[in-house]
Amino acid sequence: MKSYSTVTESLTALHEAMMSETLEWPVSFSDAYRFNRSAQELLTKRANTDAPKHGLWNEAYMHVSMIDSFDALFWIKSFEHLADKFSVPMSWIAALRLYAHPDAMGDKWGVKALPSFVDDDGYCQESLWAAHLDGVKAGLVTIEDFPFLRRPEAVEFSEMALGEATKKAESLDMDVDDFLASIDDDTMDMTLPTRGDDE
Repeated sequence: MKSYSTVTESLTALHEAMMSETLEWPVSFSDAYRFNRSAQELLTKRANTDAPKHGLWNEAYMHVSMIDSFDALFWIKSFEHLADKFSVPMSWIAALRLYAHPDAMGDKWGVKALPSFVDDDGYCQESLWAAHLDGVKAGLVTIEDFPFLRRPEAVEFSEMALGEATKKAESLDMDVDDFLASIDDDTMDMTLPTRGDDE
């Protein structure tokens, strides 16, 4: 993909390219989706039928019933697949809005209207910030200045994660950038902080 001045220009161009194509799922996605869907239906049936007699399935059912069958794990693999297809960073795909459309005529993704990248409070979506960083890093976005404001809690989370990564890097006698690159290369593991870890 060619480079653009800003991340919003690049995402607009990507959106147009994706709108003009049929975005079909790979066979492995369809197989996994149908397996998960069938398992979810079986668990629901067993939980509802057996609940008056015992609670064996209740905990699993309560966990699964709150999850859309096309969940975060399917989405992250979808972003990876489509990013490879369009030769862009995964964050660019995640910054757009897709929907999963499974049906008998063929499983596919659809692209929704180009999203507003800034919310009603004037803060950018975190996906736009990620897309900007990845675009600059990949040489696909030429203007490094980011003209939008991030939510304070998102900035705080990033700073907390950077602090944890810095501590881990120092314990391994590494530069933090090298440490983060090693995580990206799957040679290291780092557990991200979760909200409330420091409470």
